[in-house]
Amino acid sequence: MHRPGHKHLRFALKLAVFLILAACGGSESTAPNSGGAPGVVTDPSAAQIVTTDLAHFWAAYDAGGKNGSTTEFQSKYLDIASAGLRDFIQSRNITASSLTQMVAADPRYFASIRSSNLAFATDNSLAQRIRANFATIKSLYSAAVFPPVTLLIGRFSSGGTTSSNGMLIGTEFYSMTSGTPLDELGTFQRTNVKSADSLPIIVSHEHAHILQSRANGVLSHSNKNLLEQSLMEGGADFVGERSSGGNINAWLWPIALPMESALWAEFKSAMHGTDVSRWLYNQGSSTATPTRPGDLGYFIGYRIAQAYYMKQADKTAALRDIIEMKDADAFLAASGYAP
Repeated sequence: MHRPGHKHLRFALKLAVFLILAACGGSESTAPNSGGAPGVVTDPSAAQIVTTDLAHFWAAYDAGGKNGSTTEFQSKYLDIASAGLRDFIQSRNITASSLTQMVAADPRYFASIRSSNLAFATDNSLAQRIRANFATIKSLYSAAVFPPVTLLIGRFSSGGTTSSNGMLIGTEFYSMTSGTPLDELGTFQRTNVKSADSLPIIVSHEHAHILQSRANGVLSHSNKNLLEQSLMEGGADFVGERSSGGNINAWLWPIALPMESALWAEFKSAMHGTDVSRWLYNQGSSTATPTRPGDLGYFIGYRIAQAYYMKQADKTAALRDIIEMKDADAFLAASGYAP
């Protein structure tokens, strides 16, 4: 299947700005990306992991942000943002005021994660895991490229997204320790906060979106319907699992599997429409309940991708088809998915 050449890379990557409500470091990789637009590499071992924003956030926090100073978050964090954080600020409406409100609402949570979060800048084992996962996906999908991974702190609304500057990860979701208090958090945050072990998994999910974008397939369609968006997200979970061994949305499975047939019947009746409010990006909304949680479209999309993959003798070609999918209806038919 056709893949865009390098001259189309910047345009293609700009198409890949998607929220994960799955909620999706090595300090040695930080310096080259402290300023302008970072580079995209084809060698997984050369993938850059940008951690400067974490040190800046906690410097602002310590200097008065934790006590309500918006000035500190503005001057010591937002004003000196990396290229990735600048994109995240714009796409996720991050302001000094929103950061101050966040840490004021959850003071014990943020005090608890300070050390574990700062460790992302020095914990080479996490960087090694991320790059090892990249090497795995390169062995399975030769067209893979590797934009930088920017580890940042948002306003507790998005665990991960992408931009023309690579993968942007909201690490406030992935810094929990065994002693971290969760009672201050809302339902959405409590559902999605995880330990550092989950960080490479969300990176792999967001990286799958980068690969989908380069393929110029379903992800690039305008006005995507529910089926297309669910295959985009569930497909990213599936591809990410091939490289990382984990699924950031695995928490849905114990709830969704027992009612899969009923979910599929409901999904089929809505899948060609563009209303995703009961299926995607709806955690914490009125359409999500404990017995029917948000983001079930991720589960359905994954199961369709899994069914397709299992039917194909050539698994390398099957994975390529999932990443480069251009016709969601044809893909669904070929998968034979029918729970």
